[in-house]
Amino acid sequence: MIIVISVVLLTAFFAFFARLLIGPTLADRVVALDGMSVAGVAGIVAHAVHTGDSSFLPVAVLFTLVGFVGTSVVARFIEGRGE
Repeated sequence: MIIVISVVLLTAFFAFFARLLIGPTLADRVVALDGMSVAGVAGIVAHAVHTGDSSFLPVAVLFTLVGFVGTSVVARFIEGRGE
C-alpha cells in the first residue's frame, strides 16, 4: 500500500512542479509551491505511519506552518500589487 501512496504523491509533486514551471502568473506559482509542500508533508506522514516512527512528525508540522506563512505573505504581496 505504501508503494501506491508513494506513486500518487510523486505524481502529484511532479504535476505541481510542472505547474510551477508553466504557470503564467505569480498566483499559479505560489499554489504550485504550496501543493509541492503539501505533497512532501504527506510523504513524511505516510512514511511515519508505515514505519511507526513518529520522530519526523514535528518536522512535518514545521513544514506545514512555514508553508502556510509563506503562502499568506505572498498572497498579501499579490493583493497589494492589485493582480
